[in-house]
Amino acid sequence: MKKQKLVSIIVQAYNSADTIVRTLESIKAQTYSKIELIVTDDKSKDQTIETASAWMRQNKDRFQEVKLVTTKQNTGIAGSNNRALKHAKGSYVGFVAADDYMAADAVESYYHFCEQNPDIVPISKVELFSEETCDFSSVEKYCENCYQFAKLGQKEQYRQLLIQNRIVAPAASFYPVKILRELKGFDEAYRWMEDYPINLKILKRGYQFGFLDKKLIYYRISGNSITGNNMMQLKKTEAKLFFREKMRYMILAGMGWEAVKQSKSWFKVLFKKV
Repeated sequence: MKKQKLVSIIVQAYNSADTIVRTLESIKAQTYSKIELIVTDDKSKDQTIETASAWMRQNKDRFQEVKLVTTKQNTGIAGSNNRALKHAKGSYVGFVAADDYMAADAVESYYHFCEQNPDIVPISKVELFSEETCDFSSVEKYCENCYQFAKLGQKEQYRQLLIQNRIVAPAASFYPVKILRELKGFDEAYRWMEDYPINLKILKRGYQFGFLDKKLIYYRISGNSITGNNMMQLKKTEAKLFFREKMRYMILAGMGWEAVKQSKSWFKVLFKKV
């Protein structure tokens, strides 16, 4: 039997004391055995660190290694991911938010996909859940579009992602470590958006995404997750991405007219008061 490679699972935590144990338990229950667990906390104000530390002490024998990465200053998800990546020893790395959780065969499924499809980043299905009364319809539609996107060829994926983000964040949460290190990790200039910039760079570099037809991540939906000022901050971050990188990418890809059309709307967003 082929020797298993080490997989690093990074739990992204911020004020997650009430939910992180469920996330950690889902990683402990994985059918894949060779896992390094890294919890990266982005300066939580609650008992996240204490809760995670206690759980990790009690369950460390399940993993190859356990690490808790902390910071003195909140930096956003990109910075938190990069701190964790410095410690990761695995051939592959998966990211899971500390209020989401993984199906028991998630790591095994991601691992086998990547071993059989070198240099292709898997996009799996997600199962939406909430403790609140939420309308999932718009998110479900977005998810379905994401799965169809994952079935396209590399050039069409790149063209479509240049036009707009089409990837549900936790659906593409498992990467060959060599790709992330080649791209120098996540861009910390985008505090409110860590996944879109790195996924664009993955496609620009010639890698692609592939569809893994299984529900592997349970993705929490909150009625108040992104509203009001937070939504505008997200839009302003995307406008920043457009003018710093995307506009140039689009011109180089022969999409100059699309870049001109988008520049008008993103210019308005950039200078709109929050």
